[in-house]
Amino acid sequence: MKLTAIAEFKAHPRHAQAVSFAPDGNEVVTTGMDALAQVWSVPDFEPVRTFSGHDKSVNSAAITPDGKLVLTGSTDRTAIVWDWASGKQIVRLTGHRNTLAASTFSPSGDLGVTASYDGRIGFWSTGSDNLDVVVSHPRNVTCVSFSPGGDILATSGIGNLVKIWDVESRSVIEEIEAPGEAATGCIFMPGGQLLCSTYEGDLVLLDPDGYETVATGRLAGGGPNSVAVVPETGLLVCSVPGGVRLLDAESFVVVAQEDTGIKGMYGVAASPDGSRVAAVSADGRLRVWSLGE
Repeated sequence: MKLTAIAEFKAHPRHAQAVSFAPDGNEVVTTGMDALAQVWSVPDFEPVRTFSGHDKSVNSAAITPDGKLVLTGSTDRTAIVWDWASGKQIVRLTGHRNTLAASTFSPSGDLGVTASYDGRIGFWSTGSDNLDVVVSHPRNVTCVSFSPGGDILATSGIGNLVKIWDVESRSVIEEIEAPGEAATGCIFMPGGQLLCSTYEGDLVLLDPDGYETVATGRLAGGGPNSVAVVPETGLLVCSVPGGVRLLDAESFVVVAQEDTGIKGMYGVAASPDGSRVAAVSADGRLRVWSLGE
């Protein structure tokens, strides 16, 4: 497996924070410290539309599975729901007391979740004007992920606890101690396993029944800062200080890598068909690679 660079350009004047592909793979959205979310066409990567409404850095952008809505989270302590096609703001959500670091939608698309440095997560039901904010962690929450069925939510952040939530009752049903001092991420795999990662470079795969450890690994040099599943391939893409890595999703063996020379590599994403991966970084650039043998 190899990564072939197909695009690299300045997406934002300063730090680019997050990146997500649209469900049809024909567009990709990036967010940045310029308080904007910018949509680009695929594969020519021309600017398509801009989501403008936040006052400070936009740190995340989650798109509903049907591609109709996008949920952004910002350092201005608000989340905004936008119409994806028009770029128009639908509702601004308040209730957090600090920076919003992450956002996601349930597999059904009817529930959005935000994570904040105030140690809380927020729940937004489609059509509502309110964010129901729930205390979750004693410190920063930086990652949220739904299980494939949408009934379970995982959250992680500063401190080594990963919490498992029952979505319907919005209550914690399990607490998992991750290795190291901080869990940088927790994502559910397509088969229901939970992947946890830490700043020290640890990767831990947990079985969905009882959350027992089934595989471990470690990335040399620290990280990953962000992890995404590459559909249809059995691979993961990770951003690490200085570049990106492709990993086997079961063994965590590195199968391909690209070095960018940029220490601050942030969000990563994979296209729905698994043919492309993208990363954004501290130099404001979006980098896109195709996957091939």
